[in-house]
Amino acid sequence: MENVIIFDYDGVIADSKEIFMRYFLEGCRRYGVDITTEEEFLRLYEGNIYESMLSLGLSREKILSVVYYMRRGLLENKDRIRMFSGIGEIIKELSSHPLFIVTSNDTELVRNFLKSWHIDFFEDIIGSDREASKVKKIKSIMEKYPSSRYYFIGDTVGDIMEGRKAGVKTVAVTWGWHDEERLAKAKPDYMVKNPPELLTVFR
Repeated sequence: MENVIIFDYDGVIADSKEIFMRYFLEGCRRYGVDITTEEEFLRLYEGNIYESMLSLGLSREKILSVVYYMRRGLLENKDRIRMFSGIGEIIKELSSHPLFIVTSNDTELVRNFLKSWHIDFFEDIIGSDREASKVKKIKSIMEKYPSSRYYFIGDTVGDIMEGRKAGVKTVAVTWGWHDEERLAKAKPDYMVKNPPELLTVFR
């Protein structure tokens, strides 16, 4: 049975938290959204980011205003975002499997980042500009590869919850946005502490 491996992007591949959070919180201040601290920001990712913001009573228009502001900041600072050490080599080693990215980020922004790092191993990248729900994005990949084993690699509680809801094995990485203690509460199927450990999951 074939392994289909689905990666999150921010916090798994790209070390983008500081820039992402800076412009997200700036966008919140600009558009009158009462999210002001790192902990409040990280708490949004204990579920789907868009659903978390809706649950705070925010309008779709206000959410999109914050998201677009944050994306402009990411685009303007794209050269400051680095890839986590060792993850590029691991992606290459896993490229004998079908690889995908499911992300809350923008598809083209992610595609251009990977191109700049000479990473060209993903069959598709599905960003929030194509679909907000990671559950739906994961299920769309499963339809392409029936009768396979599916894994979703994420760095937040929300990633683990959405992967489980989609019906795939979940792999939590501890080098991203949520720490090991927070991730453990989500009960992922696997917990890995560095990129080379990912290889042990798929052997």
